[in-house]
Amino acid sequence: MITPVEKTNETVHVRITPEERAANVISKKNLEKAVVALAEDGVVILDDAIAPESLDFLNVPMVEDARVLRNGASTWTNYDKKAQNILQHMPPSAEYLLPDIHTNAFAVEVCKHFLGPKPVLRYHKANTNFPGESRQPPHSDVHYAHPRACFSLAVNMVLIDCSPENGSTEVWPGTHLTTVFSDQNGMNGIHEHKLQERVRSHGLPVQPTVKKGGIIIRDMRLWHAGMPNRTADEIRVMLNLIFFSDWYRNDMKIKFPRSSESKIKELEKASGIQVAAEYVDDFDHLTLPHTHDFGQDDVREEFGRWHHKLAQPAPAN
Repeated sequence: MITPVEKTNETVHVRITPEERAANVISKKNLEKAVVALAEDGVVILDDAIAPESLDFLNVPMVEDARVLRNGASTWTNYDKKAQNILQHMPPSAEYLLPDIHTNAFAVEVCKHFLGPKPVLRYHKANTNFPGESRQPPHSDVHYAHPRACFSLAVNMVLIDCSPENGSTEVWPGTHLTTVFSDQNGMNGIHEHKLQERVRSHGLPVQPTVKKGGIIIRDMRLWHAGMPNRTADEIRVMLNLIFFSDWYRNDMKIKFPRSSESKIKELEKASGIQVAAEYVDDFDHLTLPHTHDFGQDDVREEFGRWHHKLAQPAPAN
């Protein structure tokens, strides 16, 4: 049993006002609050940042897709099949490329203050949580040697109200500031002794409640974990759009049908972001594989994705 320090961790919520939504611009005061929280904690929540209609429009087809994918032989499960947490592609056709989702003005403005003036969207998927009892191990999404500055932000959007009951993500505030390559044991997550040290020194992790319309912005270095969805039959879809700094040398691309190209260029022009798009002939997004590597291309040989073995002690003679 780990005895935590006498400290209660909380995530910072920044409420987007009706005036900000009408102008589609975050106020300087709220921007400061979000930037400070993200710098200190590695996570911040923007409340009331997305129109409910946009979320409803996406939720219906994505839940239908999730039901189809759940028992598919090639479906990607996040860490463990028992966790009932699958990875799915977002619908790539133009009608589903919504400005307040894909280039949300409030989230993009926060991202620009960390990643630079032209962040690059390189990842466009969703984590979908079915009812179950198992959880993921605490982990960082960057299980390789990485820069000690913020280079990537995950922008998560829940399509329905999200709470500990239906599996809101567990986060470990502040761990982005100190975590290093050797903290993580590959796909087994953060080493247990590191978790114990963190709880003793900084308290327990947090499982926040995020209302529909909220956006969770997370530094990719932050320790976190998918948690059980303990509802009877609710399927919780959480969008995961990952932005990278323009200087970060990664060549991941998102496949889109050619028919979506004009809509994507319109979103890029209006928001100032870049979308790392690969345009192909029409395809079935349900059959796309889930290959991705968040490492930098020119240092992959030196700092490979699976080089966690370097952090393990040498075998005894």
